[in-house]
This record gives sequence, C-alpha cells and structure tokens, in this order.
Amino acid sequence: MTFVHPTALWILALLPLLALFEWRAVKRAERAARLMVGTRAGQALLAQQLPGSRRLGLALRLAAVAMLIIGASQPQWGHESVRRQSQGSDLVFAIDVSASMDTRDVPPSRIDEARREALGLLERVEGSRVGVVAFAGDAIRLCPLTLDHATARLTLETLASGSVSTPGTDLGKALHTALRALPAGRRDEQAIVLWTDGEDLEGHAAGALADLKREGVRVFTVGVGTPSGDVIPVVDEAGQVVDMRKDEQGQIVRSKLDENLLRDLARSTRGGYFSAARMGGELSRLAAAMGSLARSSHGSKLIERPVSRFPWFAALAMLLLLTEHARPRRRREGAPLRAAPAPKASKPAPRAPAATKSAARVAALLLGALALVTPATVRAQSDWARGDAAFRRQQWARAESLYTARAKRGGAPGPLQVDLATARSRGAKREEGMRDLDRLTAMTGRVGQAAGYNLGTLLGDQGETQKSVDELRRALERDPNDKDARWNYELMRRRLEEHKQKERKQPPKPDPKKDQQPQQQPQQKPGQPQPQPPQPQGQGQQPKEDDGPPQGGAPGMTKQQAERLLGSLQELERLEKQRAKRTKVMQEKRGKDW
Repeated sequence: MTFVHPTALWILALLPLLALFEWRAVKRAERAARLMVGTRAGQALLAQQLPGSRRLGLALRLAAVAMLIIGASQPQWGHESVRRQSQGSDLVFAIDVSASMDTRDVPPSRIDEARREALGLLERVEGSRVGVVAFAGDAIRLCPLTLDHATARLTLETLASGSVSTPGTDLGKALHTALRALPAGRRDEQAIVLWTDGEDLEGHAAGALADLKREGVRVFTVGVGTPSGDVIPVVDEAGQVVDMRKDEQGQIVRSKLDENLLRDLARSTRGGYFSAARMGGELSRLAAAMGSLARSSHGSKLIERPVSRFPWFAALAMLLLLTEHARPRRRREGAPLRAAPAPKASKPAPRAPAATKSAARVAALLLGALALVTPATVRAQSDWARGDAAFRRQQWARAESLYTARAKRGGAPGPLQVDLATARSRGAKREEGMRDLDRLTAMTGRVGQAAGYNLGTLLGDQGETQKSVDELRRALERDPNDKDARWNYELMRRRLEEHKQKERKQPPKPDPKKDQQPQQQPQQKPGQPQPQPPQPQGQGQQPKEDDGPPQGGAPGMTKQQAERLLGSLQELERLEKQRAKRTKVMQEKRGKDW
C-alpha cells in the first residue's frame, strides 16, 4: 500500500486528544443525569438508558473520523490499465552544450541549471510531444518528437558540455535543426524552447530567424548566465577544473550572457524571453507560456496506473456515521425497565461527597493532560536544546560544554557533531573546530551539506574568501536548493571579485631594498689576495665533479646541481603531458572554440 499524501496521516495523532474531550463530555452527561434525578430506585429516566450507549457512540464517531483521515491520504494498492487520450503541443528543447556552458556564474554551472530547468518543464507539459536537440559548433537531434517522456528525460539527464564534439556555438544550426524536427502542420501548436548563454560565435542566427518568421514557429529563449559573466573553466573527465580557457593571444576568456540577441529572437517570433541568472530561473512563467499554445489530439496510449482506494474508506466512514445516527439511544416502549440500584442504608450518599468526587475526576483529567505535555517539555530542555539556545546567544563556551555533555551521555549523531564543531570554531578552539568541520564535509546527506555550509561561512568571516567560495560551491553542488548557501556563495564571490579589482587597480609597490642598495665594490682586507679575472679553461684543465663554483667570478652551479634541475624539469614536463591526456579531447578549430 502506498499513500499519495502520507503527511495527512499525522492528523491521526490528534485522535487521542479528541477521544479525551469526547469521554469527558460523556461522563459530564452521566453526572448531570444523576444530579437531576438522584439515585432513587425505579426512576423511569434512568431506567430508559441503554448500558454503554454513549460509549458506543463515541467509538463510532472516532472510527469514522479515522477512516476519513486515512482516505484523505489517498491510499493506493493494485494497478489497472487504462487508455489515455493525449492532448498537447509539439515542443523541441534546444540546449547549448558548448564549453561556455561550463561557466559557473550560475551555481553549480550553466549546463546544470539548463538541464534542471528542462527537466522541470518536461514534468509540466504532460500530453505534449517533446524532442531534444543539443548544439555547440554543430547541432544534433538526440530525441525525436515523442510522447514517451521517460525517453526524453533520460536524454536530458545525459547531456553535458562536450556532448557535441564540434566546438564553438552556432545558434543558426541549432534553430534550423529544431525547425526540421517539427512536422509541417499547424504552427500555432508548435514551439522551440532554447537554453543558451546567447553567444553566437558563428553569426548565423539572423538567417535562421528569417526562416522561423516565414514558417511561423514561436521561439522561447532562456538566457542561462549573468551579464557580468565569468571565466570558462577547462574540466577533465572527473569534472575537476584543470585550467582556464584562453584565446589565440593567450588571454583568459570571459563568457557573458547576451540578453539583447535572445530578446530580439523571442520578440521577432512572437515568443518570450526568460532569465535563468539565478537558480530556479522563471520556470513557472515558462510553463505558463507553454500552456498558452494551442493543443491538439496526439492519439491515445495504454498506461498502467495505481488504483486509488479512497472511495472504500469514504464509504466505510459514511456507514459508521449512519450507524451512529440510526442506533437507538433509549429503551423502546413496553420494554422491561431496569431498576436503579438502591443506596446502602449504612452509608447514605450526601451531595457534598459527590461534588468532591467530580472535582477529583476533573483533577485527574488535568493531570493526564499534563502528562501528555510533559515529555515535550523535557525534550525541549535537553542538553542539545539548551546548547542551541546558548549558541543563538553567542555563548560559544557554554554551547560547546552542553554539546559535549550530550555526546558523552547519549552518543554523538551527525548533526550534533556539526553543532559541536561549529561552536568550537566560533570559540577558543577555532583550529580544532575547523578541522572537525573539514572532516565532516566528507559525510553524505544533510550532515555533510551542513558542515560544508558552516565551514564556508566561517572561512568567509575569517577573511579567507577564496576558500569560502570553494566550500560554498561544493555545498551548492550537494543541494542546489539551499537558499542560504546560495546567498552566502554570491556574497563571497562578489567580495572576491571586488578584491581582485582593487588589486588590479593598485600600482605595484617599489622594492626599497633594490632602490637603497649601494653600488659599491667590496673592500679588501689587508693581506687578502686580490681576486683575479676568470681564465678560460683549456683542455687539460677539466674541473672535478665535486668542485665548487670558480673562484673570483660570479657564483655558478655545479654539475650535480644542474643534473638535478634538469631531472626536475623533465618530471614536470611528464606530469603536464599526463594531465593533458586526461582532459577532454576536442576537435581542433581555429579562432573562437567555446
């Protein structure tokens, strides 16, 4: 059995409280009846009561409420095959996979954000046929128009920079390939969705735009990146950055979002432009624009879906309520009356003890309610909770002491270790706490994510901006939906850019030692031989391998030192060749290749 909305089952936890209130109402009604007619034998009002009538009604009502709560969670079991008529549009997803999409001005990278948005849009266009086109210097149709969204999803998930071997960016080829993927017919039911940074290095977008206007196909452009841009990293097969991309003059290339081109392209084809300069972009607006397209029938297909069992629970709840409503609450006329029990002669029941007994029952109910609340209060005052309170008050030493006491008594789960390491980093044991946080970042799940976020934030507070950016970027790669990590990452990245700009604007400081060094000849002590100019060596004057630098001349290098230096250079050259082999092999192209 599965549940569509399992969180609705938490409402069942309120049933004991509802039962308590209902039980209290039942007991109050019984007590009121006794106070009104007393306990005299043969009372007709008391004799008409059915034993256990109110308790039975309580059980029926609670059971009906429980059935309704379980039904609201939509339980499902079993499967059924149904034929579904498909109603939708024809959409082609064109995604830029050039090297510039590895730029990380949109964390974790542009290609990751484009892939995430394409998958999100795919979930919101049910019934539409979807095709996938990947482009760089060339364009390839990876998936034709299909109703099988699972195939389109698999294609989108495997996209990466370098999926098209021809380097560069050619928007014209991408649009022509997407146009050919759409069948001739009603153009108001067709559209192209383009994810790119807008860099048209080949300049063919104008020709494709004329063809699109003539055919009447709408283009919705999604600009992935920021207008300020960032450098283009060179990544290896493991996804590690090994270099920065450079142009033919050896200058580092900086890729920027060309919003003007994308806006003109969307406006000329009656489409729309959407920005993906931040994580999440404008997916809701883009999905709404897809819904404005005309829709037509694309045939039917046989699908298998789970069977919802909500009607069963609703019918059972209705049956219970009908039983509660129709059941008899008093004895029928002519039925033998039940004699009320006569009070004992030796111990008459005065009214004052009855009131005392009622007060005792009310006190017992209050104590029971307090017993239900007490465990939550005790948990809130645990060492861990009190440590969190001290942490919020910036009492780092007290927070560390409370976290340590909790770890010694009940073990140290992952979240507690993160809190303890963060308190140490804020307090006197900064280096130990930072080492613990660095160790915890290797853990998986929320623990590693929280440790990475805390470590990056602490590094930023301590002025280590570059390390802070790296840690926050890794935290974002773990959980792209972490808004706090994204905010701190953007803040640290902006601070790093400002620092670099200040360094570039600041002139180099002169070296006072070089300016103040006197140009004087060394004085000779009395009796010291004057240095002789170096004489050229003849064939018979070969120096030994262990000889030092020649006397009287500038300090030189021995043969052993030269051999060691040559060996080190050869080892560096070998390592550089091995690293070059691990990087992606791209087709050679002159000029701009990103």
